[in-house]
Amino acid sequence: DLWEAEYNSTCVNIATKQGKLDGFNVLVGDQGNDNTLDSWIEKSGGNFDVIIDDGGHQNCQIMASFDKLWPTLKPGGLYFIEDLHVGRWRGYRKYSTPRCEKSFTFSDKLKEWLDDIVYMGGYGGRKWDVHFMLCQAEACVLGK
Repeated sequence: DLWEAEYNSTCVNIATKQGKLDGFNVLVGDQGNDNTLDSWIEKSGGNFDVIIDDGGHQNCQIMASFDKLWPTLKPGGLYFIEDLHVGRWRGYRKYSTPRCEKSFTFSDKLKEWLDDIVYMGGYGGRKWDVHFMLCQAEACVLGK
């Protein structure tokens, strides 16, 4: 099954009428909202092979989505995060959640996780079940 999550319900309605979402299961809402994410997981059933976060690009939205969706990713699954290059731009540091300050930058969290993989990976002391991370300009993929 293919699942698409979109913030803008008007966009979804137009695309649906135009047949652009045929074959997709569509979820609507703010990826930074825990209740929205919980409803997406409940509706979809989770258990994803691949997750691609090409959403709102606000650091706290990316973190909120990762916190909720990573546990639903199957072992061996891939989690892609795009457009990370905007994370330090002021225009993308306006969004916060109860657990994430506007000053947070997701790429800094990735650096922490990379240190965890490199320095703790062989000793069973890792904080996350991220087995690998591959990054390029603007995007990273994390493997479970």
